[in-house]
Amino acid sequence: MRTKTVFAVAALAALGATAVYADKGMKDADADGDGFVSLDEFKSAHSARIEEHFMRMDTNADGLLSEEEMTAAKKDRRANHRKQRSDQRHDKRNPEETFKRLDVDNNGSLSFEELDGKHFSPDVAMFQAADADGSGELNATEMHAMMQARWEERHGADNNNDD
Repeated sequence: MRTKTVFAVAALAALGATAVYADKGMKDADADGDGFVSLDEFKSAHSARIEEHFMRMDTNADGLLSEEEMTAAKKDRRANHRKQRSDQRHDKRNPEETFKRLDVDNNGSLSFEELDGKHFSPDVAMFQAADADGSGELNATEMHAMMQARWEERHGADNNNDD
């Protein structure tokens, strides 16, 4: 029985059901709050997500999707996806935005704990080397210099392998 459940969940995921978790999260799907999502809970959460999506697409609220509504929804989805990717690239290229995002306590500096476990997570030696003023925290300039040095180290190594 467990194998059938695993395969059913995998099949639903292959059909795009994982979008439920991207938008709703585990807590919304776990209706009974036991810390697990059963197949019935998974189906229910997915059905609710599909209904919400359908209602957004049905702009004239007639309960039917016309070709025009589907085409408009597809264009909107693509435009939103492009905007999200553009925003993400902008954030990655903008050191000030990156710094603001990482400065969880909003004190104007980054502690090792704030960086630990993030996508860019320095080791202690790298952090201490970047801490030019010895304050135990990185300011925006120090963080940017550390990220730039790491980028150059990685890309320099890539370029040397072309020989």
